[in-house]
Amino acid sequence: MAITWLLLIDMVPSEPSRKRGYIWREIKKVGAVYLRDGVCALPERAETTTALRQIAARVEEFGGEATLGEAAHLDPKREEALTAASRMARAGEYHELAREGEGFLAHVRRETEPREFTFAELEELEEDLAKRTRWTDQVRTRDYFDGAEAEQVAALLAPCEGNWRRSWRRRHARTK
Repeated sequence: MAITWLLLIDMVPSEPSRKRGYIWREIKKVGAVYLRDGVCALPERAETTTALRQIAARVEEFGGEATLGEAAHLDPKREEALTAASRMARAGEYHELAREGEGFLAHVRRETEPREFTFAELEELEEDLAKRTRWTDQVRTRDYFDGAEAEQVAALLAPCEGNWRRSWRRRHARTK
């Protein structure tokens, strides 16, 4: 099945460099894949169109030039390469999420064996878990090709939340 693509062609002034960095981060945040310097692509969807239009507007606010090409059809070989690059980028992010989730679980297990968490520690764990959940949601948002790793990360985060909730209930029950 052929994919319809969006192509963003941008030229951001080289100075100050923070503007170029900002645009680069925004492009990465939406999960676009670079074809070459200043040219990136995303599958065309309502949310990706909105995102790239906002980035194009920002490029122009910075004194640069931006062109957004919509409804682009690429040759099958290029499309396959873009899809593979996107999947590989998301797989790397999911791998990092899994590594962090495993570390979080190990930390909770290690700390709950000899003692109970204090309220402050539980609140810190809750913040860490919320951060991981937000991060997972961000990666899923830019996972346009439904990587299998998403389910693996979800399966890993579920016990993280379960362990945190059990620790919280035990601590809360002891203080009543």
